[in-house]
Amino acid sequence: MAEFTLDFNPNPTQRQFICSQAKADFFSTRVGEGKSTALAWSIFYFTKHNPGARVALIRDTWENLRRTTLDDFFRWFPAGVCGSWHETNKEFRWAEGLASGTVMCLGMDDPKDAAKLQSLRLGMFAMDEVAPANDSGGIPEMVFDLAMTRLRQEGMQWYAAKIASNNSDDTHWVHRKFVEPGTEGFVLWQPLRAENEHNLPTGYYATLRTQLGHRQDLVSRFIDGNFGFQQVGTAVTPQFNEKIHCATGLSILRGTELVLLWDFGLNPTCVVTQVTPLGHWNILKSFVGDGIGVQELIEEVVKPWLAAKVPLGTRWRHIGDPNGMMREQSSSRTSAVAVLRKELGGAFRGGPVSLHERIEPLRAVLTRTMQGRGIVQVDRVGAREVYMALRGGWHFREANGVISADPVKDMHSHPGDAVSYGAARIFPMGRILRPARTVDPPSATFFGGQRLAGRVQVPPEMRAIMRQGA
Repeated sequence: MAEFTLDFNPNPTQRQFICSQAKADFFSTRVGEGKSTALAWSIFYFTKHNPGARVALIRDTWENLRRTTLDDFFRWFPAGVCGSWHETNKEFRWAEGLASGTVMCLGMDDPKDAAKLQSLRLGMFAMDEVAPANDSGGIPEMVFDLAMTRLRQEGMQWYAAKIASNNSDDTHWVHRKFVEPGTEGFVLWQPLRAENEHNLPTGYYATLRTQLGHRQDLVSRFIDGNFGFQQVGTAVTPQFNEKIHCATGLSILRGTELVLLWDFGLNPTCVVTQVTPLGHWNILKSFVGDGIGVQELIEEVVKPWLAAKVPLGTRWRHIGDPNGMMREQSSSRTSAVAVLRKELGGAFRGGPVSLHERIEPLRAVLTRTMQGRGIVQVDRVGAREVYMALRGGWHFREANGVISADPVKDMHSHPGDAVSYGAARIFPMGRILRPARTVDPPSATFFGGQRLAGRVQVPPEMRAIMRQGA
């Protein structure tokens, strides 16, 4: 082997990531923190301590791997000096005396590479840029799960699964596996501050902040070092502000009516809300079904939650998609709203059909504040689907400067639609509209776990008393 000196002084978080022997490690950083470098040295460290190890270096495409990740690897460990590179096999073999083992480079866009992963016995795998910088690319969760099953090469002192990437969107699979809720044995390595500025051009982050100033979602992830939302297209509700509209642990107020908001179809959605005596609109809980009917959603999740969480005596009513009142072709006696009334009781009112008539009231109420807090308060945990929709997940498609007329139909549109129906009826143009007090049909209520709903015959002498009490 030609004379060669390895000279590398890792930053603190880099060093911890490289030396960790956790079940899986995720180096999640702002740009410029040396992610590919950390992966390269992780591979060297592992093969140095586990002679003969087979390592898979993985990226979304072979071209991206060759152009960036592999280029950085060879900057530290030049082929011909630190080992030999076989172009056809896309394989690097360490030079004797430096380390021991092979590094196989796999781009997941190549079917042959993907097939290789299914038949390998590995000591380690390393994945670069699993989370895309834009709305495409990255490495699918299935590839990671499959790679974990291949860590079974004999003779290893330990196995290693190393991931390096820019901070992901908080809906990405790495966030779920390593952050919230996380996985036992999986460790997140995330610098609290920039640790690599001494190796970057002067004013590097300030320049990036100026260039990305129109995309605060990217500034948060790539410069400030946070997990966060990645905006796609144009948000339906740009008025939503996490600082004033988010809350955690909102509770149901006793003696105050609930308003359940609905969107139907094969992704039926129920959003539980409450207008407080002070005028706040609390978004307490959201349920979104996937490939089921409204009856299954109610029976399996909504009704049990109401029975377990709602104080006795609480009444509710419903607002939702007016198409839910249409009779089904299979039975002229059945509709989504009919099922809703049968299972839960309570009056139903359809929201407006016009997109404009329901989006504008929602936008208007999002602009209103009270003592520095938004009138709208979304429980970030309990109503996570609503939070994700309003912060920008519910969006218009944008291409070449042209914005679509209707929002994209996806996982975010269902809670977005449900909340917009409610806003149109409760806050027309942002002003709260108190519902008229009615006796027939009443809101539903639970007493001792038994649902009481339907029409109630009120004696004439009681009506006068009830009017006085109202």
